[in-house]
Amino acid sequence: MRHRAMPRGPTGTRPRGPRRAVAAVQAFLVGSALGVPLLATPALAVPALAAPAGASSVAPAQGSQWYHAVLGLTQAQRISQGAGVVVAVIDGGVDADHPKLQGQVLPGAGVGPDAAPDGWRDDDPDGHGTAMAGLIAGRNDNGRPEVRGIAPAARILPVSTGAEADSAEVARGIHRAVDLGADVINLSLGAAGSATPDEREAVAYAFAHDVVVVASAGNVETGDHEINSPANIPGVVSVTGSTARGDFWQGSSLGSRAVIAAPAPGIRAPVPTRVSPDGLDTGAGTSNSAAIVSGVVALIRSARPDLDAPNVIERLIYTARDAGPPGRDVEFGFGIVDPAAALTRPVPVVGANPLLAAPTRWGLAGQPPADADRAGGGSDAAGAAGSGSGSGRGGEADSPAAASAVPPTADGRAAPAGGGATPPDAAASAAADPDRGGAAGAGPGQDHDGTAAVAAGGDGPATGGAAGHGSGHRGVARVALAWVGGLALAVWLGGLLGVGAHLLSARRTTTGRGPRGHS
Repeated sequence: MRHRAMPRGPTGTRPRGPRRAVAAVQAFLVGSALGVPLLATPALAVPALAAPAGASSVAPAQGSQWYHAVLGLTQAQRISQGAGVVVAVIDGGVDADHPKLQGQVLPGAGVGPDAAPDGWRDDDPDGHGTAMAGLIAGRNDNGRPEVRGIAPAARILPVSTGAEADSAEVARGIHRAVDLGADVINLSLGAAGSATPDEREAVAYAFAHDVVVVASAGNVETGDHEINSPANIPGVVSVTGSTARGDFWQGSSLGSRAVIAAPAPGIRAPVPTRVSPDGLDTGAGTSNSAAIVSGVVALIRSARPDLDAPNVIERLIYTARDAGPPGRDVEFGFGIVDPAAALTRPVPVVGANPLLAAPTRWGLAGQPPADADRAGGGSDAAGAAGSGSGSGRGGEADSPAAASAVPPTADGRAAPAGGGATPPDAAASAAADPDRGGAAGAGPGQDHDGTAAVAAGGDGPATGGAAGHGSGHRGVARVALAWVGGLALAVWLGGLLGVGAHLLSARRTTTGRGPRGHS
């Protein structure tokens, strides 16, 4: 199975000449319509936030692209810039001499027969690996400041597969990235269909070594209407595309394994000068989306080195801005990535990768998506009708004891300890924050067997489930009482109607005996 890098150009090829200019103009017009800063514009003014200990002192950027403003990147980078985190980029290699990447690239590895042994050469025809590395950790003090990385203090570990890659090389690349110390692995590549056993084993190897694996969902233009591999491997952060207005990018693949969305079109990134004379290029694709999310993961891992990979992922998806149908859906997954929220909001602790549970929550009531069963998700009709995003959640816990006291629910999210009651402070925080997706504990949840469970903090029965409080006998008694009462009411109404009909008939008989009027 041959893997390909996600194309950056709008039609599957890199924009050249006038097309590159058109792409830049399109990005400018979109940003202008939204009122967000773009190229060479002042950064957003936000309150200064304390940076974590050990953060690198990278100079603040003086310009933004549309996605920087939409994501609130300026605020997030005042909290964390990814210092101390290593992000592996498994791709065609990285141009380590590019001004945007000087000093950012560690000695890596080559796993393909034509790959540079240290990964320090971009063999992809479009300079794809260099672009992804630049989106993750590009410098803002060399060249155009608006072309910069999400985590400019992080370091890139290039693992080159040469000009092309097959599944065996991708699997070996994941192993090499883990062995060389990667904290995050970015896979902006993929192939249609299911992952191979080698790829699944390699991803499991990464999970066992506390590595977060991020992969692009795929692009429709290449024929990938469903999420491709390795993004469709359970536990991988599968990234779809979003637009400047927060809509789903129609060029993105979708499916039940969608985890989170991030900006995809009209994004400018560094490329080798053999690709573009100015060393910059504008393109679209879920490759961009995956690289952006990998950068956000680097911000989290730098700011919160105490968190293991499962809790980094939980923080990423728990704080995502809900988009599309309420709750998790096949386009946005849990929502659009929100870097500042991921760094600041209270998030419950989980004991395992929240993405390893089968997807069971969908944005709309009814049957799950058509490919849910094939992907390992879905539930019966009763369970789907009662599914929602209202499982109760508590505040953040930092101790191992707290982690063991907060078991994950069926949808992979952590449920609060103590029978599911939502702490008042968590409920107030959720109610005051619409980005949290509603007040904690509001709405029915899902039990482990797919049936609806009582909502946290609720007093009545959840949809399709048993009574929330009291015994089953009490519920049966209530049903019987309601049935008897309904029967008695029906008998009473029937008698009343019968008496009325009798009186009306008698009146008609009496008046019919008098003289007939003129017709």
